[in-house]
Amino acid sequence: MRGVTATKMARLCHGRVPLQVFRYRKLARSFSSTEWSQYAYSTPLFRKTRREELAEKWDNLGFSIRPMNGHVRYTWSDGNWDSGVFVPAPYQLMHINAGALHYGVSAFEGMKAFACKDGKIRLLNPELNARRMQKGAEALLMPKVPTEMFINGVMEAIRRNREFVPPYGNNASMYIRPLLFASGQMLGLAPLASEYTFFVTVLPAGGYFGKGSEVGVKAMVSNNHDRAAPKGLGAVKAAGNYAADLAPVHQAHADGYNTTLYLDAKERKFIEEFSVCNFVGITKDGRYVTPKSDTILQSTTNIMLQQLAKDRGMIVEERPIDFEKEIGNFKEIGMCGTAAVVVKVNSISFGDKVYDFEDFDVISGLRSQLTGIQCGEEEDKHGWMKEVCDVVNDSIPEVFPVQTRSFAPDMVTAEAKGQVQRMGSQAMHGLERLLLEHVVANAEPGNPDSVLAAMDAFWNKTFQAQGAEKWNVRGLKIEEAVRDKVQAKASSGAPVRCLEMGTYCGYSALRIARNLPAGGKLLSVEKDELFAAIATKIIEFAGLDDKVKIWMGTVHSEIANITNRLEHEAADFVLVDHSKERYVPDLKLLEECGIVSKETAVVGDVEVYPGDERPPKVIEEEISRFFSDRAFGLATMV
Repeated sequence: MRGVTATKMARLCHGRVPLQVFRYRKLARSFSSTEWSQYAYSTPLFRKTRREELAEKWDNLGFSIRPMNGHVRYTWSDGNWDSGVFVPAPYQLMHINAGALHYGVSAFEGMKAFACKDGKIRLLNPELNARRMQKGAEALLMPKVPTEMFINGVMEAIRRNREFVPPYGNNASMYIRPLLFASGQMLGLAPLASEYTFFVTVLPAGGYFGKGSEVGVKAMVSNNHDRAAPKGLGAVKAAGNYAADLAPVHQAHADGYNTTLYLDAKERKFIEEFSVCNFVGITKDGRYVTPKSDTILQSTTNIMLQQLAKDRGMIVEERPIDFEKEIGNFKEIGMCGTAAVVVKVNSISFGDKVYDFEDFDVISGLRSQLTGIQCGEEEDKHGWMKEVCDVVNDSIPEVFPVQTRSFAPDMVTAEAKGQVQRMGSQAMHGLERLLLEHVVANAEPGNPDSVLAAMDAFWNKTFQAQGAEKWNVRGLKIEEAVRDKVQAKASSGAPVRCLEMGTYCGYSALRIARNLPAGGKLLSVEKDELFAAIATKIIEFAGLDDKVKIWMGTVHSEIANITNRLEHEAADFVLVDHSKERYVPDLKLLEECGIVSKETAVVGDVEVYPGDERPPKVIEEEISRFFSDRAFGLATMV
């Protein structure tokens, strides 16, 4: 029995059902079931973000997680990285003894992409992050992510989520989080894991400290905790380094401070760094000074700010800074990092002493120059910005999103590779006969409304959907168009003629036919034998078989039957509900045969649903051109 595509399933998603579920499978080898076991895991329900939901939030996004279209994932095993997959769900299945879980074998990066003034999306200096992750991989004995794979993976994640890059002119960007970790099992420190995972997640974000970059923050020296030990992992972006700051920074918040500042663990006198940011300062004589230590993670933002300071002719010093001896020599203090950019520090408290810093002009100017480069307002003299693709233009309506070049052409979706199975309202494979049995057992024969209610109840029970009483937008559009035609022809007494290209279990056919008066007729053509058979049985059970005729075939194979059945008259209503590749060829044929005229109401669904293969660009352009001068109702699912 053939299953259904995500599109055909989405047609029966009644009401607003924003939740999507994905099933993760770890595939076992094909051996005897007595030797091998396999289980499937269902993720929690989650709701994906929509671009239109952020329309009023672009300038006030904050720094929080939002489910996107998906993330990019690569797996290392047997000495090699695979070609990568694009995963639609924000969940990871791995062994309970994974090295990352038990031994903290994990390193990550923080990056940003920007919508620029010229309409391009650009990524900031990815080579620096690739090298830093390679340094972390070396320290934690993980396989290095090649620079080209790292950059292409990041750019592919941006490309596939490009609608979530905040538009130019907003105080926001796309924050990018590459992560490398031991996903394979480890028990003890030897042997090492045999599997590692590298993935890239993205999200739209404002500043890490919100408006703190403008009003300034209060810091306190963490005198009872150390961030990293000498000769340890402080200089790499290991996940455990940030865990060490959890208790101190939360205690600082409880004490009325915004962040922590650490001194070196050995002598407790030299400045290390803030909680998640590098320390930068401008001395009273105008020097740019930042700490140098083997336990400090070098910020990529700090590296670029130093270069901009040098471009201005400033003296840049990267050296040990004795807190008590030198803190009074600074007129400006900032904390910098990818997420925070550069945040003004108003004061630093150390015990009973409070050091205040009123000025921020120099650092603010450097920050403005860097952000100007990031969004294309200033010249990129050092070649830091890497073009990814065009921005999403909300002022130009698109029937289909613009196609962009893939940076990982061998990458496939996790669904295509069999790693993820879509569930919920887009995975109805194998349920057609169960649906028919449910309708026969629960609906009243000869009552279309009862049959529709039974179908709604079946799908809502099966997928735990909410709002069974609500009509979906797509169904309303179909019925509205049919009723308009019925009303228009009521005075003439002429029959209302309808045509449906593609059906699934008769649901749309029921919604059309129940609005037809006596003498009205609906012809439905479906190439899938199972769908056509189930639809025929349901239509007969609803008592509408005198109005509905379902053929197994295509428009081309059944054109003679369609023409004769419509008595060589144009159809009043046509529902285009089949393969998008056949939209234009079939409608052109129907026009040539006089079945579709200028008076025909044509309703179709052009949305590409998650899980569906996108039509080739030539097909998209063909559909757009064909309907550019024709009336066409878009009955798109909500």
